[in-house]
Amino acid sequence: MKYLLYGVILLLFVMIIIPSIIVMGFSFMKGNDVPHKGAKLVREGSATDIKDTKDFNTINVFVVKENRIIKMNLEDYLKGVVAAEMPAEFEEEALKAQAIAARTYALSKEIAAGGKGCELHPGADICTDYKHCQAWESNAELKEKWGSKYQEYMDKISKAVDDTKGLVIVYQDTLIEPAYHAISGGKTEDSVNVWKSNEPYLKSVVSPGEENAKKFKTTVTVSIDEFIRRIKSKAPKAVLNSKNVLSCIKNIIRTPAGHVESLKIGGACLTGNDIKDLFNLNSTNFTFNLQGRNVVLTVIGYGHGVGMSQYGAEAMAKEGKNYEEILKHYYTGVEIKKFDDLIRKVFDKPSVK
Repeated sequence: MKYLLYGVILLLFVMIIIPSIIVMGFSFMKGNDVPHKGAKLVREGSATDIKDTKDFNTINVFVVKENRIIKMNLEDYLKGVVAAEMPAEFEEEALKAQAIAARTYALSKEIAAGGKGCELHPGADICTDYKHCQAWESNAELKEKWGSKYQEYMDKISKAVDDTKGLVIVYQDTLIEPAYHAISGGKTEDSVNVWKSNEPYLKSVVSPGEENAKKFKTTVTVSIDEFIRRIKSKAPKAVLNSKNVLSCIKNIIRTPAGHVESLKIGGACLTGNDIKDLFNLNSTNFTFNLQGRNVVLTVIGYGHGVGMSQYGAEAMAKEGKNYEEILKHYYTGVEIKKFDDLIRKVFDKPSVK
């Protein structure tokens, strides 16, 4: 009986656990997913709606896992963001670039839309849901994730945040929307092609050196029947031929960076995001192939492709580029400035410490 029990456990491991690891993979960088407007600090020489009593040293964070708002020191909060958003193994200059992007995002969320902050969580400036704001992990979570490497990695990330304290990314007196993602696939996207928002600093640029990333190229394989079922769940009127399903895929329109904007499947019009969501793809840069009775979707990149590529930043850092060069490459025409200098300009008040 004992050996029979061992056999059942082994069979379950082979049939369930191992496939789950293969399909789900390991933890990966998140990347902010939902755009918001950058926060303008000065408009035609006059201050915006920012209250001069606002304390920018702290930030009200809605921690999703705890279902509550916690007031945090801004710089301490950023250490949890960088630790969650970028591997601690990355080069120091890449981590610094991430810290500045995360700080810009957090402060612009505090300021934008008259200080309304996180739309999903009233009273919070920002939340820890990476699909809505930015990822963040607590010290307890990081200790569990890093184990014996905790102190080494925490010191490294703390240094990246501390060495860039107060620095933000600005375009014409505006805190930018510092979109970022894991892997662009060799070329980032113009924001107008993804969010219909034509931001002058979110333009398409080349992003070499990403090919070594584990998820630069991924595949998703489904049976022809499952492919048809999922397409029809989104487009019930699609007419699909299971004997030659690829012939039903037509009019694929791509952005200059290679992402699918739209296509027709079985006569039904779908977007690249529709396919991405239906098949849980890492990006909208995909192609279709047929292998026997299966449809194989080959995907390039990871994330929306707009703004800074995190693996691209790592590649630039390995080549000796510093954080300013990295940020100015991925965000066109921007400047890196001290936030307290911008606040003094608005309110003519002492610098924020």
